[in-house]
Formats: sequence, C-alpha cells, structure tokens
Amino acid sequence: MTEICVSLTDETTAQVVERMKELSGIADIFEIRGDLLLDLDLLAILRGKNDPLLFTARSVSEGGRWPDDDPRRPKVLLEAVKRGFDYVDVEFKANYTEVILEKAGRGLVLSHHDVRGTPENLDGLYGRMVKAGADIVKIVTTPKSVGDVGRLLAFAKRMKEKGGPPLIALAMGPLGIITRVLAGRYGAPFTFASSGQGKEAAPGQITAAVMADLYRVRQIGPETKLYGVLGSDVERSLSPILHNRAFESLGIDAAYVPLEAEALEPFIRALPDLGLSGFSVTRPYKVDILQYLDEVDEAAALCGSVNTVVVSDGMLRGTTTDGTGIVTPLKKRIDVKGKSVVIIGAGGAARAAALALQTRGASVTVLARDAPRAAGVAAAVGCASGALSEIQSFAWDVLINATPVGSAANPLESPIPAAAHRSGSVVFDMVYDPLETQLLRDAQAAGATIIDGLEMLLAQAVVQFELWTGRDAPVQEMKSAVLFLAQGQQE
Repeated sequence: MTEICVSLTDETTAQVVERMKELSGIADIFEIRGDLLLDLDLLAILRGKNDPLLFTARSVSEGGRWPDDDPRRPKVLLEAVKRGFDYVDVEFKANYTEVILEKAGRGLVLSHHDVRGTPENLDGLYGRMVKAGADIVKIVTTPKSVGDVGRLLAFAKRMKEKGGPPLIALAMGPLGIITRVLAGRYGAPFTFASSGQGKEAAPGQITAAVMADLYRVRQIGPETKLYGVLGSDVERSLSPILHNRAFESLGIDAAYVPLEAEALEPFIRALPDLGLSGFSVTRPYKVDILQYLDEVDEAAALCGSVNTVVVSDGMLRGTTTDGTGIVTPLKKRIDVKGKSVVIIGAGGAARAAALALQTRGASVTVLARDAPRAAGVAAAVGCASGALSEIQSFAWDVLINATPVGSAANPLESPIPAAAHRSGSVVFDMVYDPLETQLLRDAQAAGATIIDGLEMLLAQAVVQFELWTGRDAPVQEMKSAVLFLAQGQQE
C-alpha cells in the first residue's frame, strides 16, 4: 500500500507539532522541511511525533531555501539520522557521504529534484542512486510536456519490473498530478501531499484530505484502471469528484484524474505510457481530437466533436455525451420541439448541443463573435447562424451559453448584455465554475428560468461512466456530489 506523506511547510517548530496533531488521522508520514523552519528543534519535533517522520533540508537548486553550500545542511541531516528520524532524505548530488553511510539500510531516501526539466537518462540516474546506497530512490522532475510525464511513468514501470529498491517518481506542476495519484501503481512506498490549500511544498501537490478521500491513493495498485479529463486547463475540473465518487460507490478499482496537456499530439504519443482506459475531452480539444481516433460514432461524426473516448486494446473510440448533457436538464423545463434555441459559441460543446436540439425538432441558431466559425458549425449540423454582436435581433425560447465567458477567470463577464434577456425564456449556462454566473443572474432578474452548468456536467458524466464501465451509474451518489459542490460554491 502506498502511504501519504504530508509535507509540512510551517515556519516554526510549534506550528509543525500542532499540524502533526491535526493531521494525524489523515497522514501516514510527515515530511519535516528543515530548510523552511526558522527555529528548527529536532527534539521538540520528535517529542510531538505520533506518525513516522521523514526529515530533509532542501537546497535552493532543488527547490528549497537553504543555499547549496550552507554548512548547516550536512550537520542537521546527520543529527536527524542520529536522533532516530524514520527516514532522512539526502540530495544525491550533495554527496554527503557521512550522512549516507550512517543512514543506509535504515530508511535512507536519496533524492534528485530537477526544477528545470526531465533528465534524459532516468534509468542511469536511478542505477547510480541505488549504487550509492539508497533504500528508497526519489526522482522529481519538471515536465515541459505531457510527453515528459509519459516518459517518467514508463521509467517507473520499468524500475518496478526490474525489482530494485522502491522508486518514488513524481512530476511537478499541473502536468504531473497524475504521477502523484498513481504512485501506488508503480510500487512507490509513499506519495507526497500538502497539509492544506496554499501550503504546497512543491508545485502540483494535492491536499492530503483530497488524496485520501477523493483519489483513494492508498488503494491504487497495478490493476487500478485510470480515467481522466483531457484539456489545457483542467486543474479546477469537477469531473474527478463525480467519477471518483461513482467508482467508490460501486467498489470499482479505478481512478479519474485531471490530464493536463499542452497539445494533442504529445498526449496521443504518451497514451501507451499513461495507461488510460478512457478519458473525457474538454476545451480546446473536442474538435481536433477526431483526427487521432480509430472510431467515431455517428453523433460525434455528425457534429464534429468528441467529449468521451473509450480505450480498448489500443483502439481509441470516440463519442459525445454533450448533447445528452443539454437535453436532459432542458426536458425538465421545456419541450424543445418547435421552439427557437440560440446557442452562443462555435466550439465542440456548441456543435453537440446544436445537433442534439436540431434532431429533437428545435429551430437552432448558432451565434459567435467569429461569425464565419458560427457558420461552419451551422453548416455541419444543418441550422442557422449569425454574429453574436447582433444577438438582440434574434428571438429565442431557449438561450444556451457554450463558451467559457463568465467562468472563474472572469466571473463578472457575460456573453450578452443584461438588457438582451427576455422574460419567460430558459437560459442555460454550461459554465459551472462559478455556479451562479453573471449570465444567469441577469437572466433571473429579467424573469427567465435558469439552468446552471452542474446539471449538464452530471447528465453527461452519467453516460460517460456507463460507456467506460458497462455498469449503471450510481446517479444518486453522483447527484449528492453535485449538491455538495453547489453548496460549497454558494457559501
């Protein structure tokens, strides 16, 4: 079982001791950062110990605060060894021979933190660290591409199969979240987490509570299936909450993670190393992903957009559940047959919505700032189009925002003027972060019925889950997760 090591970033010994008490029920191990403590007192920390402790004193060149040549480093590391810390992390390149010899065989972690990139010869680096006496090898990289993440995971797999000392292989930043969650798949004895939001010891760390409760990292092993959401900015996605709760509810050995990728081509190349069984697709890749798929179902082909991929025997099969995500919430409020629907946006979600509503007898018009792009969508699905700047000249019973305007980056923005809203209409915003957007506030004030993006997220996630697992989705549990999120956003 991979354990959770919580990195403590507090600046006083008293705060560290207090934090260990607070998190004792969540953490399995605590990492004590000597380079961060202003009043380092090893004895006081040991007296406050309830769980195993890992001590380190990180250098500036490897992401810490102590100068590389600070004479205190080898002294305090050696003191930590002699005081009986369970693990002591020594930077491999520091070549602190005395510390290494004193701790080898009794919890010596030799580490290498590359804050600029990913070493070319990872296998060779691991071999040298093992030869130096490491009980545990820790290699942390800074990926420039999702391809680097795939390379790191492939390396971790090779070393596990080789059977040497255990390896902790982590990638920092948003691209590397998958490596933190999946540590157990590659036999890492522990993975690192933060003590809370804003207290990260390294870029990309997830809180210990989320690692334990949402991702269930202690249960992840070689047979765990992996799913995720692919996009260019998916750290804040709520999809992991829905799908991981569903997996947990049905006892399925699977995890769902954010899959940050700077471009599609390197992601596709990295897929064999990432070991995915399926993934969601969000902006900006819903349209461009089609060229990389082996099969695309009729609905996705017609609208030219995919938001769900099933991976089976190396084959990539694409479909879209975005249409269901729109139609299901709307059916509770209005029969769209014969109604006028205006969709704002010209991306993949807009395409899927336009096709689903057109198929159900609605009169659909697609509007976008870029009128030619709107015309392209309209031509693909057989509906009307126009320029968003002329929105007040169009009539609608239903208005749908399929753009990111009004999301967390610019929560006070709306894709249309407040004066453009009509009483008695239905306004549906695909944005769910924040839950209450400016568009919905304006619409409600004008007397419209509003639908928020969480309803769409849930509806399309249910279909995705069933496509991936072949089992009925635990809709009530997924709804409960949605309601919890909604309450959290409103508080």
